[in-house]
Amino acid sequence: GQPTVFGVSGYSGAGTKPSPKNDVDNLTDNLIPYSLTDHIHEREISAQLGREVAFIPHVAVWFQGIHHTISLPLSSALTSRDIRALYQERYAGEPLVRITGEPPLVKNIAGTHGIEVGGFGVHSGGKRAVVCVTIDNLLKGAATQCAQNMNLSLGFAEFEGIDVGERGRR
Repeated sequence: GQPTVFGVSGYSGAGTKPSPKNDVDNLTDNLIPYSLTDHIHEREISAQLGREVAFIPHVAVWFQGIHHTISLPLSSALTSRDIRALYQERYAGEPLVRITGEPPLVKNIAGTHGIEVGGFGVHSGGKRAVVCVTIDNLLKGAATQCAQNMNLSLGFAEFEGIDVGERGRR
């Protein structure tokens, strides 16, 4: 199977040019899908991972922050605890990554430099896992990532000038 990412962004991710996708009145009590295939991020993710990934973006009424629900095919049987342990092991010591048991909430990540990963589940058939991720698209998704990359390219410590306390809460 193919990994599938169902993403919901706040309207700051829908561009600065006025449109129905960033019109608060239009977004109120609404969820708007857009670019349902061939989104630029779909191509970028697929290229980075070396395999096809489906990305299905939507926009909602909050301003900043993104929630992704990711469906992942499994090649062998794993439990949700196994999946969580893999993430905990991989991201141990990463100051801007928080692994939680529950699905993370956008309102808890907005205004932070970090990312939260949680809500690990495995389908009863054992062939698919689901993981939820939240990130602040304006901080960790853009500005913080830029600062990290610039620090590394200029020979500074990766987190120089970035508040990493409490997972980057500013």
